[in-house]
Amino acid sequence: MMNNKSWWGLLLLLPGLVMAQDKFKISGKISGIEGNKMVVLDYLDSNGEKVNDTCLLKKGRFSFEGFTAYGNKAYLSLEPVKRDTTRRRTYDGQDFYLAKGNYTVKGTGHISGADIKGTPVQEDFKAYNTQMDPLMKQWRAIVDEYNTASRAKDSATLQKLKQTAPPVMHKMDSTLDAFIYNHPDSYVSLDLVYYNKTSVIEPEKFDPIYKSLNPALLESFNGKKLAAKYEKAKQLFIGKSIDFTQTDVEGKEFTLSSLRGQYVLVDFWASWCKPCRAENPNLLKAYQHLKDKNFTIVGVSLDEGKKGWLHAVEQDGMPWKQVSDLKGFKSDLAVKYGITAIPQNVLVDPSGKIIAKNLRGEDLLEQLQRYIK
Repeated sequence: MMNNKSWWGLLLLLPGLVMAQDKFKISGKISGIEGNKMVVLDYLDSNGEKVNDTCLLKKGRFSFEGFTAYGNKAYLSLEPVKRDTTRRRTYDGQDFYLAKGNYTVKGTGHISGADIKGTPVQEDFKAYNTQMDPLMKQWRAIVDEYNTASRAKDSATLQKLKQTAPPVMHKMDSTLDAFIYNHPDSYVSLDLVYYNKTSVIEPEKFDPIYKSLNPALLESFNGKKLAAKYEKAKQLFIGKSIDFTQTDVEGKEFTLSSLRGQYVLVDFWASWCKPCRAENPNLLKAYQHLKDKNFTIVGVSLDEGKKGWLHAVEQDGMPWKQVSDLKGFKSDLAVKYGITAIPQNVLVDPSGKIIAKNLRGEDLLEQLQRYIK
């Protein structure tokens, strides 16, 4: 039971609790709008929970107030008050970064092209888009041209795109990296790392950019997720020991450590993953050359259906051990090691330690032979 002193102590804490919340206010004007429309704001509240708020547009004006925390990507959109559920929903909106402070939104006819001003993190986001948008436009043009050429089986154009695409991709990567290093205190940089640098985490590449971030950013919602994902990925770093138990194609439990004394390539893949399937001939070639030299492969499938998994094993002629718990990316191993993209693999030495990662390509056999003694 609380006594008077306890209640008094709680009352003294309340101002601090309120201060911990970041209040925002958005005032907007979108001119030239016809019909009965509303503005929708999707954002994270001060507990990191998703909020969907609406405001009727009155003479082109709208406003929102609320509480958030840190700097998080939010979304403003303009929609009819009465939606036509018989048609596919279309959006007129744009992303922006919401944080403590006052915002103004000004536009004509659409929210998608409106100017959103208000906080330093939003200015960072606009600066990043100014740098990246021209490159994204080039990339989308390349993708469109590639799709057209693929449908037409235009080999000349496809060959040309193999030359024009990599420089644009490299420029996009270098622009993203430069922004992160030049804005180490920005929540925009944090999100760029989280969403663009964590599909496959290689320590020699990831660690410098991770350490460039202000540690204070890691206290945010995405910051904590980033730190947790990095900790999971570290379990598959070179020098770490690895072991697990999963069910094989016959429904029997298989434990990786049962292969102690051999070199084992643990391959994370799935039947629906085209890059994985394209890599299987290289795996088969390596297996056939090295299977009598103290080497084997263990395939860990991230499939969700046994039929597709087994069909792919048979179709691609994979004679090595295959295991799966048929949970997709919710697989126990995918969750444990933070695997969110495939193909991935690790080479394990006879003592059970990882000695190499993500060996692939037409020269896979030569890569493996450098490690297998």
